[in-house]
Amino acid sequence: MSNLLDDLNKKQKLAAQTLKGAVLVLAGAGSGKTRTLTYRTANLIAAGVDPKNILTVTFTNRAADDMKAKISKLIGTDIINKMNLGTFHSICLKILRDNLKKVDRSEGCLIYDTTDSIAIVEDIIFDFDLEETKYDPKTVYNIISKAKMELVNPNYLTEKYAQEDNQWSEHFYKIVSRVYNEYERVLTNNNCFDFNDLIKKTIELLEADTEILKKYQNQFKYIQVDEYQDVNHSQYHLISLLVKPQKNIFVVGDDWQGIYGFRGADISNILEFEYDYPEAEVIKLERNYRSSNNIISASNQLINNNIQNKKKEAWTAAADGAPIFIAGAESPLVEAKYVCKRINNLVDFYNYKLSDIAILCRSHFQSIQLQNQLPKFRIPHQLVGGVSFFDRQEIRYFVNYLKLLVNPNDRLALKRLFRIEVHGVGEILLSEINKYARKNQMEITDVFESPTVVKGIGNNKAANIIEFQRRVIDSIYDLREENLPMHQKAFELYQRVDFDKNVLAELDDPEGRKKYMNMFLDDMADFQKNNPGRGLYDYLLINKLISDKDITEDNQEKVKVMTAHSAKGLEFPVVFIIGVEEEVFPHLKSLEEKESGQNQYAVEEERRLFYVAMTRAEKLLFISFSKQKLSNEQGQYKQIMPSRFLYELPDQRLDFTSVESKKGGSGIQMRKNVEVI
Repeated sequence: MSNLLDDLNKKQKLAAQTLKGAVLVLAGAGSGKTRTLTYRTANLIAAGVDPKNILTVTFTNRAADDMKAKISKLIGTDIINKMNLGTFHSICLKILRDNLKKVDRSEGCLIYDTTDSIAIVEDIIFDFDLEETKYDPKTVYNIISKAKMELVNPNYLTEKYAQEDNQWSEHFYKIVSRVYNEYERVLTNNNCFDFNDLIKKTIELLEADTEILKKYQNQFKYIQVDEYQDVNHSQYHLISLLVKPQKNIFVVGDDWQGIYGFRGADISNILEFEYDYPEAEVIKLERNYRSSNNIISASNQLINNNIQNKKKEAWTAAADGAPIFIAGAESPLVEAKYVCKRINNLVDFYNYKLSDIAILCRSHFQSIQLQNQLPKFRIPHQLVGGVSFFDRQEIRYFVNYLKLLVNPNDRLALKRLFRIEVHGVGEILLSEINKYARKNQMEITDVFESPTVVKGIGNNKAANIIEFQRRVIDSIYDLREENLPMHQKAFELYQRVDFDKNVLAELDDPEGRKKYMNMFLDDMADFQKNNPGRGLYDYLLINKLISDKDITEDNQEKVKVMTAHSAKGLEFPVVFIIGVEEEVFPHLKSLEEKESGQNQYAVEEERRLFYVAMTRAEKLLFISFSKQKLSNEQGQYKQIMPSRFLYELPDQRLDFTSVESKKGGSGIQMRKNVEVI
C-alpha cells in the first residue's frame, strides 16, 4: 500500500495516512479529493480494518459509483461489496429495512418522491376543504419538508416557525401542522416513506433504542463523509450519533463550494468542525490539477470576497493559458448567437469535440433562447437536469401499477391509476369514495366492487369503475401470487391491463412513448440479469433513490446545457457561463434577503455558485451577459447591469468583448474600453 500512496502528492498522502481521530480535509476544486478519499479507504483496509466497519457517505449516486469503481481497482470487488458506501438516503434505507417493525412499516414499503408527496398534500388539502389559493400544496409540502429536515414534528411546527416567519400567520402554521399530522398518518397507512423520512426515521430509531444505536456505532467504527459543506441539520445529527464513542470521523469538503443552502445545507457544519472536534487535524488540498492558472487566479480573487471562509489559496503548476473571455451582448438573442458561433469556431478550427463543451446557466429558464438557437447552428445538445427518463409521464404512469404489485397498501398509486384509467369520475367523487371507505373501515378496492353505494355514482360510472377493478386491480392481485421473474411479471402486467390501448393511446405521440416503455422493460431485464438475487421491490427502491441515473438512447456527440448546480463535480475543457447579470447571477432573491436583513450571507452562496461554475473549466472559460432583457409581453426591453461578480475578477486575467447586432452599437465599457465586434 505504501507504493500505491506514492501516487499521491504530499498533502493527499498525509490525509490518506491519517486513520484515527477527527480529520477535516479542505479540498479545493480539482484538487483530487475523490482520489484521496479512495486511497484512504484502501489504506484503512490495508491496515487491517474490517470493510464492514467502514461507513463512507457521498451526496450523489454518481460519486458513490465512481468511488466504488476506483476502490475496486485498488483492493478488489469482493471487499467493496462488504463496505457500507452510498448516499445518506441509501445508507439510512438499509438501516430502516433491517428494523421496519420498529418504525411502523412492513415488507414492501416504498419511497415517495417530491411529486408523490405533493400529491398527498393536495389530497389532504382537498379533504380538509381548504382553499388552494391560501394553502398551495407545494408551499405546504415545502414547509413540511423543511420541518422534517430540521427534525421538527407536527406538534412543534407552529412554535418553531410562526415567530420567525413574517410571510405566514400563526393561524396558517396551525393549519399546516394539521396537514403535516395527517400527512404522516397517510404515509404510515400507505406503508411508505418520503425522502426526508429516511434520515428522520433513522435518527428517531437510534435515539429511541440504545441497543440499536450501539449496534451501529460498533459497526461503523470509521466514518467518512464526502462533500461535508453540503450536510444539512438532520444529516449532521445522524453523523453525530453514529460517530460516538470512537470519534473516528474523516470529512472532505470545500466551504468555497457550499451551494445548497436552499436545500437546507448548513455551511457552518464545515466552518465549525474544529469546534465540534477540538482535537481535529486539518489538512488543506490546495493544488488544482484541473484548470489553467488564469482560471485559478481569477476564481481565487472572486471567492475571497466572501466573509464566511476557511482561508486557503488554490494554486496550479499549469501555465496561465488563455484569458477568461468576457462578452457583453445587446440582448439574450445576440448572446445566444455569440455562444453558438464560438462553439462552431472551436469545433471547426481548434479540434474541440462537442462533448468537450458545457454551457452553464443560473436556471434552466435562462437557456431557452440558447436552446432555440443551437439547432439553427446545427449544434446537437443535451439538456442535463431536465426531465429524466424515469420522470417521463408514461414511465411514471406504469410505475404505479408496479407499486401496487409490490405494496397493496399504496393508496396514492391506486388513486393515480383510478384517475388515469377511469373516465367520467372526477376528484369530488373520488374523494367521496375515499371518505366512504374510511367511514366504513373498508378498503377503497372493496368500494370499487359495489360503487353505487356512494352517493353520486350512477350505473354508467359504476360500470367503468367495476371494469377497472376487474381488468387492473384483479390482474395486479393475481400476478402478485404468480412465480415469475421480475421483468416477465412486469411485461405480463403491461399486457393484461392493455397499457398501449388504455394509457398510451390517450397521450400524445403514443408510438414514441411506446419506444420509451420498451426501453424501460429492457432496463428491468438488465437489472434482473445483473442482480440475480433481487426483485421488483429492489428495482423500484433503487431507481427511486437514484436521482442522477438516466437511460440514454445514443452516444452522439453533444454540447451539455445545464445549471451551475447540476455541474457540481463535473469538468469540461471548455465552459460557457451565460446570463451573468445582476438579479440573475446573483439571483434576485439573494439580493432581497440580504437587503431585508433576512440573510446577510445570501449573496455569498451565489458567489460560491459562480465560483463552482468557473472552476468547471479546464482550458477555456467564456462568460457572457446581456445588456437588456424583455420586461413584458408587449416586447419592451429594460436595461440590466452586468453581475457584480464580473467586477470582482482581476483585469489582467480577462479579455473583454462587446457583441453587437449587425446594426452596430456603442459598445460596452466595463472598467476599460473594449473592442466592438
